Amino acid sequence: MRVVFRLFIAVFAGVLAVVGTTEAQEHPGVESYQQVCQLCHGERGRGDIAPGLVPLGFDAEYVLAVVREGYGQMPPISQRELSDDNVREVVGYLESLSSSGPVAVQTGYDGPRTPAGQPDLNGIWQVLNSAAWDIRAHNAQDAVPAGLGVVEDNIIPYQAWASAQQQENYANRFTADPVRQCFLPGVPRITYMPFPFRIFQTADHVVMTYEFAHAVRIIYTDGSEHPLPNDFWMGDSRGHWEGDTLVVDTTHFNGETWLDAAGNFHSNELHVVERYTPISSYHVDYEVTIEDPEVFTRSWTMRMPLYRRVEEGLQLLDYDCVDFILESANRSDGGAQ
Repeated sequence: MRVVFRLFIAVFAGVLAVVGTTEAQEHPGVESYQQVCQLCHGERGRGDIAPGLVPLGFDAEYVLAVVREGYGQMPPISQRELSDDNVREVVGYLESLSSSGPVAVQTGYDGPRTPAGQPDLNGIWQVLNSAAWDIRAHNAQDAVPAGLGVVEDNIIPYQAWASAQQQENYANRFTADPVRQCFLPGVPRITYMPFPFRIFQTADHVVMTYEFAHAVRIIYTDGSEHPLPNDFWMGDSRGHWEGDTLVVDTTHFNGETWLDAAGNFHSNELHVVERYTPISSYHVDYEVTIEDPEVFTRSWTMRMPLYRRVEEGLQLLDYDCVDFILESANRSDGGAQ
């Protein structure tokens, strides 16, 4: 029996070695990624203490510039640590993982679960990116941090008229953005606003409460359908579970919200499908597919990690934007009541 067991272990170890060797042979960027990138960005680009890199939405030259100049808390990486060719090989490796589809984020979630068996998402969550300012890659501006973007391939497929409208929106963004007038941000923008939000999860509902403007979103997971046509700032959300992924289908928008502060917009024909896939107790892979035949030529996707906040005693605080607007108006009037 011991001989059989030892033989099994030897064969199993050999299989693992062959798999690892095959991957390294097929993808010359594996070794460089594992030595320099994996500690922060996780195994196979799935994310860890730094965001995931799969799917990769940037070309090699853009990644090379970020590697050399650094970004946010990521320090610059020298040629000695990672040559230009090494960077391009790493990009090729990540692109090969990106082409493999959703397998890249199926990490075998082993965190807490609800009594019904679904991943337990209860808690306070927040993004760590600059998508609220611009969902596409952008340079730093006054009071706006630079961002790598969250849009797949960094392309929003606008129709010609809509592209012109987005540029006009951008030119007038300081006054035209509905959020600056304290209207609700809509979905999916409210998810990546620079404010935390809390998830309450029950057997037939997922409720999300947001620090921004005390917004509340109810996602029905009871199998009910969307109601008769009606328009809402936050749309109407219906969800279901596909394995460990919460899939949320949202329609019935009023067409008055923007997707970010850079003027990216939609119409009332917007259809949003969100996929919340937990990859650990503290990270959720958040994927959003956008459809709007009135504005875009095809559907397109955004993706980013959500992080669970774990500070002791943490709670949502007040961000009463209406009060801020009234206070600002009062100052402009010289304090007149």
